[in-house]
Amino acid sequence: MRRVPDRRLVRVREPDLSPDSVEVHEPAPGGRSVPEAFVQDLWDAQRFNRSDLTTTDGERVRILDPGDLNTDAGPDFSGAHLRIGEVDWFGDVEIHVTSGAWFDHNHHRDPRYDRVILHVTLHADLHTGRLTRTDGSVLPEIVLAPRLQRSLHRMVHAFVQRDRDELVCAPQWADVPAPLRRDWIQTLGSKRLSRRADRLQLRLKRGTPADILLQERLFAGLGYAKNSEPMIDLARRVPPSVLRSIRDARDRESLLLGTAGLLPDPGRLLTADRHTADAVMDFRARYARLHADRPVPSMNTTAWTFFRLRPNNLPPLRIAQAAAWFGPDALFGTAPIEQLQHAARKQRALPAIRDRLSAVPTVFWETHYRPSTATKRHSPALGQTRIDTLIINAVVPLLRAIAQSGEKMDKHIQGNPTSVLLEQLPSKRDSVTRRFRTLGTTPRSAAEAQGMHELFGNYCTRGGCLQCEIGQFLLDRDASG
Repeated sequence: MRRVPDRRLVRVREPDLSPDSVEVHEPAPGGRSVPEAFVQDLWDAQRFNRSDLTTTDGERVRILDPGDLNTDAGPDFSGAHLRIGEVDWFGDVEIHVTSGAWFDHNHHRDPRYDRVILHVTLHADLHTGRLTRTDGSVLPEIVLAPRLQRSLHRMVHAFVQRDRDELVCAPQWADVPAPLRRDWIQTLGSKRLSRRADRLQLRLKRGTPADILLQERLFAGLGYAKNSEPMIDLARRVPPSVLRSIRDARDRESLLLGTAGLLPDPGRLLTADRHTADAVMDFRARYARLHADRPVPSMNTTAWTFFRLRPNNLPPLRIAQAAAWFGPDALFGTAPIEQLQHAARKQRALPAIRDRLSAVPTVFWETHYRPSTATKRHSPALGQTRIDTLIINAVVPLLRAIAQSGEKMDKHIQGNPTSVLLEQLPSKRDSVTRRFRTLGTTPRSAAEAQGMHELFGNYCTRGGCLQCEIGQFLLDRDASG
């Protein structure tokens, strides 16, 4: 895996705006009549010609995964996988109607956008090819307008007029045999799991230790969509070997919170109660001592999102929960991969894995969601719903990847208990599964819910009816009728 490097800007390369490389299509580059959500949809559904795709600098681009749309603060898409030139990149993608919006929105000064690996603009302008990150490194960029295969006006009109909530086949959903629907959804669930496992397997083959991958995926899961990337960044700054060597739980919390840049300055404690102020100063003292032995740069506070988060999902509490995984008797205390494999072999595998993922931070967090503010007493333990999500998105794909790669191969793991785990886990209610529930198809497990997400995200919203078995059934029926 390649992260965005710290490349200092030596000179700004002039963009190639020749007719053969970049064309300015209608409407005029001001682009005020085109909603940014339309350009996001172009990227999400890949509604443009991708053959011989190149950046404005002429480097070949292959889109292996466009990423997941982010509806909150931060870059538009996260978790993208691109091959630019001969290098694989994993990170964020930012979308604008024109290149200049990057500077208009001050992204070049915002550390949250340092993880952007590609800028996608509809129209070229004077800024195209000249976008920079906070460290001055030049951002790769592609222009979509020359690659649209239909009239832009008609595409924008269709986008504005479309029904975003109803599936194309919703009126005919009941005409599709229930076994066909279920089988296709289950097939897609397996496809989704395999794709995630393949990504992790690629990193295993490239030498990333399995316990580091596990830490990254678990940290990302604690961060949800809004804070997954900074949580991954934190995991890379403080790897398992470091946290495992720290025996004191309060020290582990202090190191993670300090490295995350989330320990309040003394000036912010003027209105805090005495217990809170003393505790924060203790956190700061512990971090200063630990940081002196391992001077890793701390993250910028602006990397974290707090807006519209429930208290249980605030980054400081989630980080404290993560710290609890590294105690002597906890998951990362000794051989975390072997612990999970052993749990997966048990007859009651799901409760065993849930137990390994349990996390209870220190007593301070019983009255705090963030360090500077005391609250009513509550349980700071990691909840079962979040643990189940971690099993779906982190544990199961990694165990599958390890089995596929042959690392730490175990004949019980090789028998694919990962699919059984997904069948045992309950389905989570969300906006995607709600669409299918209203049509009369309720997911019976997390495996089916994952299949519904795959169907909706990679077929329904991308016009993939011809590649969908449900769509093919309906089209064949109409043709024969």
